[in-house]
Amino acid sequence: MKQAGIVLILGFLVLVSGGLAPVGAQETPELAVLSIALWPEFDRPEMLVIYQGALTAETPLPAAIEVRIPVRVGRPTAMAYLSEAGERLNQQYTTRIDGETLVVSFQLAAPGFQLEYYDDLPVSPDGQREFAFAYTADYAIGELSVEFQVPPTAENLAVEPAEGTSQAGTDGLQYHRIDVGSMGAGEALAWTFRYDKDNDALTNPAPSQPDQPAPQAAVPGSTGGGAGNSAVLTFVVAFVALLAVGGAAFWLGRSTRPPAGNALSDRSGPSPSGRRQALDVAFCYKCGAELRPDAEYCQTCGAPVRY
Repeated sequence: MKQAGIVLILGFLVLVSGGLAPVGAQETPELAVLSIALWPEFDRPEMLVIYQGALTAETPLPAAIEVRIPVRVGRPTAMAYLSEAGERLNQQYTTRIDGETLVVSFQLAAPGFQLEYYDDLPVSPDGQREFAFAYTADYAIGELSVEFQVPPTAENLAVEPAEGTSQAGTDGLQYHRIDVGSMGAGEALAWTFRYDKDNDALTNPAPSQPDQPAPQAAVPGSTGGGAGNSAVLTFVVAFVALLAVGGAAFWLGRSTRPPAGNALSDRSGPSPSGRRQALDVAFCYKCGAELRPDAEYCQTCGAPVRY
């Protein structure tokens, strides 16, 4: 009996210590892949930074994710999760400041996500652009790659440390790609990118609105389409419209005017004597008796006559 009690106690201790995990406990997520795209002067005269990552297949969803970006850049300009069809859908997130970094936190219900922000792109007086990019892994990463998009009119691209390869993309632009491989959580890497450019043209500028024709000033004494002619034309149109309205009113008044001698008085009260003609036949509204032509009251019931 004593041995059975000892066995029960040991089993209970095992359950408490290891068998019952805390409610809501979650393993640290891992990224199967993370690609970082650096697009200078793409649609703004700054550096567009794009993180696109995917969790490992073993990561349970939803997963609590945190991504750290420089606090100087402010909030992300775009935050999305990637559906199974590859669509980018709006992802809710919160932020908090931790020293020199801004921690972007979100609950990821799908394996893929995308985060974007803009950073300053310093330009020297002679037109050289230089961008220093540093990255510290938030999680273990299976495959990390960094891709730098070269503006169409850029020259003399230099990368430090000198690594990676350049190749043409399907959009006709040149890309410098660095395949880092795997990284452990907390590992840090840094690169510096430099290039020369003698203009401020953007790779993908926003479409401009069509120019509106400038209004022409009126020339004093001019007989062609100026403000004076417009005023005259306006006056003529108004005068013609006034004549049309007056004519219509006159015609309507004549067409709706009853013949002489048959004008109707106000039906809300008794009709003055002598207003009806002798040929008119009227009846009392109250008793129905036929009324005399000049009667103001019914001779049968005494009710006032209503015409």
